[in-house]
Amino acid sequence: MRGGLVAVGVMAATLTLRADPVMEEFKSRWATTKAFTLEVADAMPDADYGFKPTPGEMAFGALMWHIAIANEFRFSQIAGVAFQPPAGPLPSDKPTVLKGLASSFDHCAAIADKLTPAQLDASYPVDWVGMPAATGRQILSAMFTHTAHHRGQAEVYLRLKGIVPPKYRY
Repeated sequence: MRGGLVAVGVMAATLTLRADPVMEEFKSRWATTKAFTLEVADAMPDADYGFKPTPGEMAFGALMWHIAIANEFRFSQIAGVAFQPPAGPLPSDKPTVLKGLASSFDHCAAIADKLTPAQLDASYPVDWVGMPAATGRQILSAMFTHTAHHRGQAEVYLRLKGIVPPKYRY
């Protein structure tokens, strides 16, 4: 009987450790989006990190910082960990923004590695128009899309400055 209990325990542990293929694909794409987003951010010269195409737009550096903070906030929300945005004015110099952006992607990847199926399936409050709540999976998908949306916006900023953006990849 003892051998049977050990076998059941080993089988249960194996099933628990089996990777979620959707999450594994997400984490792979997240690594790619990190590299691509950092390339776009790096393409803008430091002197132009304050560039705004129109008064209603965020400056380029603020746009990159927005990606970082929004991702960290939502990933932390799913993980159930406190998120404290940096105090003070937004950084506007390229080295600080690049470092913070890279760090945010790493922070989010570390969170994604530890998310449980229960956290991914749970419902969380969101402030998106017409959508009062979303599952963890929906939020991760939304943050991937959010990053792509603002990275595309940043590419327009680059072109307005006469800079050819890095080649798209997925």
